[in-house]
Amino acid sequence: MSTPPADNGLPVLGWKEHVSLPEWGLEVRGKLDTGARSSALHVTRLEEIGEHEHDGDPFPVVRFDVVLGRRDAPEHHEIEAPVVGHRIVKDTGARAERRPVVRTRIVCGPLDTVADVTLTDRTGMIFRMLLGRLTLEHHCLVDPANGYLVTGAAAAKAGGTTA
Repeated sequence: MSTPPADNGLPVLGWKEHVSLPEWGLEVRGKLDTGARSSALHVTRLEEIGEHEHDGDPFPVVRFDVVLGRRDAPEHHEIEAPVVGHRIVKDTGARAERRPVVRTRIVCGPLDTVADVTLTDRTGMIFRMLLGRLTLEHHCLVDPANGYLVTGAAAAKAGGTTA
């Protein structure tokens, strides 16, 4: 029998929660995935539209579409964001993919942080967003046995969000 961890004052979130990306005006259901290193957002129509300078190096500005809502009534949200880097990420099939990384504010109950998010096509995945270890560490604990501990299942069903 394992011993529960000492109470370190960190809030406990469920393995799935309602996530807000306030800089972009988005509300999505997200999976809090401690097995994933980085956070990821499902996007379509990803394209470079210009450049910005970051740490003395030029990086692209990208435009992408985030599709929310039900499959029979999709809501398209066009977002523009500067790329802060690129990351090689292995997808669920262990295939390496080079993804653009953007930085934005993430709010999930008591979790409120600015984090890097990779942009990718997550077609076929249940959740539009993954919150990985780099976003979660030092901010919260994740209860793998329960979902919607801080945001409630009703919040996830409201507001036109989709898996």
